[in-house]
Amino acid sequence: MVETAKRQISLGKKLIFEELEKEFSGSLNTFFSRFDRLSVQDMNELRRSLEKVSRRTLLVKHALAKKILERAKLSEAIPFLEGSVLVTLGATEPQLVSKTLADFVKGHENVELRGMILEGKVYGGSVVKEMAKLPSRKDLLTLLAIRMKSPITRMVMTLNELIQSLARVLNEIQKKRAQEAPQQA
Repeated sequence: MVETAKRQISLGKKLIFEELEKEFSGSLNTFFSRFDRLSVQDMNELRRSLEKVSRRTLLVKHALAKKILERAKLSEAIPFLEGSVLVTLGATEPQLVSKTLADFVKGHENVELRGMILEGKVYGGSVVKEMAKLPSRKDLLTLLAIRMKSPITRMVMTLNELIQSLARVLNEIQKKRAQEAPQQA
């Protein structure tokens, strides 16, 4: 009976490890935040705000996380696992996750941005803070569309003004000929 329980526990650990490894490998970006003496209310607030911009946020045992990072050849991220660490797995835009984390850190001295893994490369907490200042992909695409539209709009307005000027000139010529025609008859 004890042997069966040990096998079940071992199988459970293996399944948890495989699930975590799949989560890590399926994430385009992973953020590590260290926290100390964070209230349950603050933790829930952070998790709720991260739910909107990330795939998943979780607390991971250091031993499991180290093993996963080593297998993924990302051992440079192991120092991020000191103390109580919150791991946030990003979905698409790392700017949104980093902005959410940076905003939360501003109001909580006991939370520290440790670092991140972005597209297979490890970066420190300072890069996370800098990334938080960048506009989102949507904002950048909007800005690009506006910049591309501006010269086209100016060209259309210039052409429209040329056509209007030509129409005015032709209208004036027609009026002048109409005035000259009765005088010649």
